[in-house]
Amino acid sequence: MKIKILGKYWDLIRCSLPSDRDGDCNHPTDLAKTIRVRSSLIGKRELEVILHELLHAADWHKDEAWVVTVASDVAHVLWRLGY
Repeated sequence: MKIKILGKYWDLIRCSLPSDRDGDCNHPTDLAKTIRVRSSLIGKRELEVILHELLHAADWHKDEAWVVTVASDVAHVLWRLGY
């Protein structure tokens, strides 16, 4: 699926990934802007991983701890709201 984050177009795909990751995101300067999410994820964990990778796409310079915390917090709120 094609998505737009801060004026840049990304391909968001669900696919198989190595066992050490649930998602990843290319560097925003790469020509092939791709966000990948493990296809077997469901529920709140899937939401959290998608948010995590979207945050990387939006601001690559944020450190991993910030991205993990914000993705988790936002996923929790959205999940409680029924998303």
